[in-house]
Amino acid sequence: MTASLDSPLPRGDPRPAWAGRHGTALGSVRSTVRSRSPFATSIKESRMRARTKLLLAAVPASIILCAATESPTPQTECPVATRVAQPHLRLDSLGLVPDSGDEVLAPDSPFAVPDEFVVEFHSNESAALRATHPHGADLLAGPTGVDAIDGFGMRAGVLSLRPLHPSADPLRDQLLGRPDVSGWYIARIDPSVTPLATAISAALADPGVKQAEPIGLHPVYAVPNDGNYPSQWFLNQSSDKDIDAPEAWDVENGSPSIIVAVLDTGVRYYHKDLGGVNASSSNTTAADGNMWRNMAEVNGSAGVDDDSNGYVDDWIGWDFVSSAIASCWSGEDCSTADNDPRDFNGHGTHCSGIVSAMNNNGYAVASAGGGFGTGSNTASGDGVEVMACKIGHSASYFGQEVGYVSMAYAASALTYAANKGAKVASCSWGSSNSGGLASALDYFIASGGLVFKAAGNSNNQTADYMCGRSDVYSVAATSQTDTKASFSSYGTWVDISAPGVSILSTWHNHAASSSDYVAYMDGTSMATPLVASCAAVVWSKNPSWTRTQVWDAVRLNTDPIDALNPSYVGKLGSGRVNLHKALGGGGPPPPSGPKYLLSLSGSPSLPGIGTVPPEDIVQYDAGTATWSTYFDGSDVGLSGKTIAGFTRQADGSLLFAFTASSTTIAGLNGGPNGTTITYNDVVHFVPTSFGANTAGTWYFLFDGSDVGLDTSSEAIDAVCLTSAGYLAISTTGSPSVSGLSGLADEDLIFFVASSLGSTTAGTWNWYFDGSDVGLSSTSNEDVDAAFVDSTGAIWLSTLGAFSVTGVSGDGTDVVKFTPTSTGSTTAGSFSMLLDGSAIGVPSGGNVTGVALLP
Repeated sequence: MTASLDSPLPRGDPRPAWAGRHGTALGSVRSTVRSRSPFATSIKESRMRARTKLLLAAVPASIILCAATESPTPQTECPVATRVAQPHLRLDSLGLVPDSGDEVLAPDSPFAVPDEFVVEFHSNESAALRATHPHGADLLAGPTGVDAIDGFGMRAGVLSLRPLHPSADPLRDQLLGRPDVSGWYIARIDPSVTPLATAISAALADPGVKQAEPIGLHPVYAVPNDGNYPSQWFLNQSSDKDIDAPEAWDVENGSPSIIVAVLDTGVRYYHKDLGGVNASSSNTTAADGNMWRNMAEVNGSAGVDDDSNGYVDDWIGWDFVSSAIASCWSGEDCSTADNDPRDFNGHGTHCSGIVSAMNNNGYAVASAGGGFGTGSNTASGDGVEVMACKIGHSASYFGQEVGYVSMAYAASALTYAANKGAKVASCSWGSSNSGGLASALDYFIASGGLVFKAAGNSNNQTADYMCGRSDVYSVAATSQTDTKASFSSYGTWVDISAPGVSILSTWHNHAASSSDYVAYMDGTSMATPLVASCAAVVWSKNPSWTRTQVWDAVRLNTDPIDALNPSYVGKLGSGRVNLHKALGGGGPPPPSGPKYLLSLSGSPSLPGIGTVPPEDIVQYDAGTATWSTYFDGSDVGLSGKTIAGFTRQADGSLLFAFTASSTTIAGLNGGPNGTTITYNDVVHFVPTSFGANTAGTWYFLFDGSDVGLDTSSEAIDAVCLTSAGYLAISTTGSPSVSGLSGLADEDLIFFVASSLGSTTAGTWNWYFDGSDVGLSSTSNEDVDAAFVDSTGAIWLSTLGAFSVTGVSGDGTDVVKFTPTSTGSTTAGSFSMLLDGSAIGVPSGGNVTGVALLP
């Protein structure tokens, strides 16, 4: 039996669903758990590593009503409302268990969700479960037909399962170099029958379970004509202790192509400074402005998962809250995960406005990345887009309203955001290594995204789980004088600081929900989305940059504040963020230009490195105009072989095809013919080192003969990954594969795999039709190298001389195709990306593969 995310199972029947109608009685289940789990009272905390530290809730100092009129008149007359009763919290009794000096979230902690935990099954079990219950099927509430899973359910007293990451695709993620998160599920129990600690003990003892974790719940931290812009000191003030927003806006003010996922209590997407003048609380699809919209669903059919991501009608994001994670505040939506991520608490709306409230629209407030409008409030915006990911809600804590978030909901939101194109995640809440959060962070970062995390409001040096990670960037808060905010946490683990005192932004006031408000709030909650917004603006100016380049531009171009904070030297990160400097103004230049990876035929001689064999990959640094060897094929068994195509995955590993009809690679693992491959195959190289001493391991990835590529004209001569992570190829001639016709050597087709390796299976789809955009079927215009960058642009090189609208060249060049549509009806425009002759590639040194190095 299955149910949708929109319809959580009732909690009335405490009997494990796996028991069926004639299943084990409740007492027997409990007895079974105890008898099969001798360590039930000694949970393996070291496997959970759920270090946690509560951060203070962000505090609204006051809220201001924006006039109900939709007139572009500046709203300076908005009256000040009474202070919101949501004070700072300092919660001491965390239920923490010491573990070698670390802090570990105990399953019986009051800050662990009592009736749910997350479990990761081993690959065999999760594959069997996906085969019988597609990942989009949200709740499993009966026997699954998979013996190992049903046995686990009985032993752990599980009532239902639902996937933590409904859109996970292990084969796609393997190609993208992202971790496989498809084995993670949320298990629901009845704690009055099977206590959480007992259930997790049973799970950890189960042979089909890889790991199990409790789910931590944590509090949230909390010159345009916009009417309240003069009150937004953090954007601009006379003392210049601000982010220099007006100067930055002269350079860049944000692009809708860059998406910031705000993981929080939801977003008032119908606030007219976020969703535009037509935004409506009663019509989710009416919102636009600077809100991210899933156009595949907006333009699709209601009730249908048009983009097949496991979430139906996710027009404007998703509400991941499927059940209350703490006592639900009256009026809040805590019971149903659905496609309406509206905010009740207000915290998420405030953070979203800091990211991208619409600029120069005559309404409410401004933001670092809000674009620059026409002077009046309009339906659509031109700033960075806010993706609404509701992962928490208002709850009652000793009678006071507090915003809480769930680590499991955060984990689901991170993979959702990565798969829908978010570049930046803003996280203004406390964290613990629980609920599957670690693997979800790995997934988002491997997708090329930046994660910014509030340092906390405890005025101490304790880092929570996320702040302790080197690949998540922690943000401390500063005041109007560039001194540390009195409440801000600090430490050598802090990466950067940003204004976080008296920050004015959009607000949802649930006591008067029909009106738009703005509010002043304090907290590292406010500093975090400000840095996230600055990073998004830098990315807007440099859309081809990698996460590392963007972060370096932000991190290395701050205003120094150590001298103003002598007690915190080295503990407030690299300084206070300065957007203008990060964009290249008023300070050191941003990082050097992009670094390109190329393989070349003909053994050309390049400046500085000499002859390049056809089995090597070289690096061209556009910032310094220098060449170097990146991959030495002779070090790993490729002497005398010729690369037909390659691409680089996000994890740094490489995919290759070779030109010969038979190529032997010493040490190749998993091949159907031992260590020998053909020109229809793709292999995977996992490096341990690159450069002059290249080393690593070879694995067989794709058998073209299994899926219709078995002739010389179907030899692979270009390899890349699409934006969605599918393997795409071009061939030397006109391939004939199932489901497609009329293909030629100037085309790219992509493969949706159901299995990879020695037994490859799946379906083919059209990705790029070269004849639609001026490439002919002559041998010269055969696509010989391809790469898809982070913007979706397709880089191409041809076998010989080519001519298309706007650009012409030869096989030593790389052109950039910016599509307006792809597939069997391809459209877009070309521009020159790399002129081979200008960078030292001699005639005959044709490009056979190209990629971008982060």
